[in-house]
Amino acid sequence: MVRNWVLNALYTVVYEGAYSSLYLKQHLHEVDKKDQALATTIFYGTLRNYRYCQAMWKQYANQNKVNKKIKVLLTMSVYQLLFLDKVPSYAVIDEAVRCARQIRKPAAGFVNALLRQVDRNRSLSFKNEEEEIALTYSLPEWIVKMWTAQYGAQKALEFAKASLYESSMSVRRNVMKELPRTDRLIEIEEPVYRYCGKALEYDPLYKEGIISPQDLGAYDIVRMIEPKAGETILDMCAAPGTKTMAMAETMNNTGHIDALDLHEHRAELIRKDAARLDLDIVHATAADATDLSDLGMYDKILCDVPCSGYGTLARKPDIKLHMQPTDMDTLIPIQHALLDEASKHVRQGGLIVYSTCTLNKKENEKQVERFLKEHEEFELLEQKTIEPGHRSNGFFAARLRKRK
Repeated sequence: MVRNWVLNALYTVVYEGAYSSLYLKQHLHEVDKKDQALATTIFYGTLRNYRYCQAMWKQYANQNKVNKKIKVLLTMSVYQLLFLDKVPSYAVIDEAVRCARQIRKPAAGFVNALLRQVDRNRSLSFKNEEEEIALTYSLPEWIVKMWTAQYGAQKALEFAKASLYESSMSVRRNVMKELPRTDRLIEIEEPVYRYCGKALEYDPLYKEGIISPQDLGAYDIVRMIEPKAGETILDMCAAPGTKTMAMAETMNNTGHIDALDLHEHRAELIRKDAARLDLDIVHATAADATDLSDLGMYDKILCDVPCSGYGTLARKPDIKLHMQPTDMDTLIPIQHALLDEASKHVRQGGLIVYSTCTLNKKENEKQVERFLKEHEEFELLEQKTIEPGHRSNGFFAARLRKRK
């Protein structure tokens, strides 16, 4: 039964901390091929709308203590009632009752009653506008308040809406190789294309190193570093290597790129991708980028730091489930240390691009502001927020040049 599989998948993500994309990649084959599209829709749709769907049934639960798995079952069932027009309500409720009996027999009646109430009255009441935005777009209220304070109410609403977008997959064509005629690629902004195939990793274009996964906003960061043939570049936090490979292709595989990651298995991912793309200027190493004392000087450094990821909520909906305002407390000192270390290894006249995939001025503009106060030898050339939308996730990047 496909919904049983979705229930177990969601439980693993919500309560056991599994990554949604990785879980799907490893387990979707367990579902009959004809049901895989439906399973994926319910799985990701529920995760994106989790808080909203949970609030919808909770208002009728009368403070009853509910089993964890029943909570997930109710939430995914509400998602289907509210968002899947082609599935009749009675079918959703019948399936949910059957699943509930398998989990805990006495819960079947409770599940039936709650879902029927939701089906009859599909509305929520809100204390204030911030709570309405937060629940409607399945976000914690604190992040709506933070975005409002930092970017204004209109931008906060736009960011919240973007967290529900179902963006299509995009890829980067390898500028070193000829792109054959194909109907699987639609140009977004050269060399980034929308991918219309099914399984990218099995596509001959991918296997032959002609295309690679690439978000348009992430490619904008590569553009900001302006990699040129013959340069020496350091990518400090490189895995899985998407931006590294884009730089190497732009450099026509001429020059030198050191690509670092803290973990060896992630450095190996970079090596494998470089081999797929026939790029031999990429040298991947497992290393702590807060201490680069073993390394020399570089023309350019990409300092793409670990961050809270608030720009990627549509692509990584599990972040919405677990995000806490304290997450940035450990990240901000690491970001500062990485940028400070980068400053010691870029040549005079050289460039550092500091970037994140988050929407949070404390991790973005404030970090750059602090860096410039501490490093008068650097000047800010440009900084920008790449806002999340249908074409791209959200990013921030700043170009910092070391004065001669």
